[in-house]
Amino acid sequence: MGGEQKYIDLLFRACRKFPSWDPEVIIEVGDWGRLTTGRPRWAFWRPKRCIFLKEGNIYQDNIAEKYGIPQPTVMGEEGSDGLTWFKSHTTRDMDVATSVERQTPTLAKCAVKAGFQFTASGGAVLVMADDHLTTIHPASSLRRLLEVDGLRGRVLVSEVHRCASYARYMAPPRTSSVVIGLTGPPPSGNPSSQENFKWVLSTNKGELDSKADNSGERKYCPLYKLVSLTEAEQGTGQRSSVDDETPLPLPDALPPWMASSS
Repeated sequence: MGGEQKYIDLLFRACRKFPSWDPEVIIEVGDWGRLTTGRPRWAFWRPKRCIFLKEGNIYQDNIAEKYGIPQPTVMGEEGSDGLTWFKSHTTRDMDVATSVERQTPTLAKCAVKAGFQFTASGGAVLVMADDHLTTIHPASSLRRLLEVDGLRGRVLVSEVHRCASYARYMAPPRTSSVVIGLTGPPPSGNPSSQENFKWVLSTNKGELDSKADNSGERKYCPLYKLVSLTEAEQGTGQRSSVDDETPLPLPDALPPWMASSS
């Protein structure tokens, strides 16, 4: 697997959500379209990717209003001074207070930080600052969209995480642990100090991709959930109640390499 495919694969298996390889691309709840590997079939040597190609939005296309889909609900809109993170199954949380000796002076001064330990195979972590979640509730209401011929077989964004800053970290094999921190915000009225507002690590191992912004604007979309606009197949364990009063949500969409092997 290439780095992008491995990162998406590890986090999706842990949280059933799609981590974005390019969080600066805005994704909105209600977007619908399809997933692609980003390569033609004949180019089998190219690394597989997981690209969401937007074809429309049920709110902008007036589909949601026609089929009674509720407006999205925003959770955590008031903001938070802490961090939110998602991690692979090969990763577990670590108490940063027990790893002071492994922290650099810059990291030790970070107001917010999180620590992680990895198995011998490494792992993946996504850390977000000032995160909020936009979702459609109840999720079962999206089943009404199965009546829309133009959406059949497509995927739909049902949840989106947006944040002001994020750090994506991939730990290679034999990386024991890492502490990830966000330095303090720059003084107001001094934009030049923005360059000192950044994510820092306790190790030089692994791959870090990050953005840190102190404007107060949640401009990054590093994680989102996709559901498949198809009926769940028999044998998946998904069943509605006998009287259909409590229909189940639509099945989760899968990354292309998982869908092709299922």
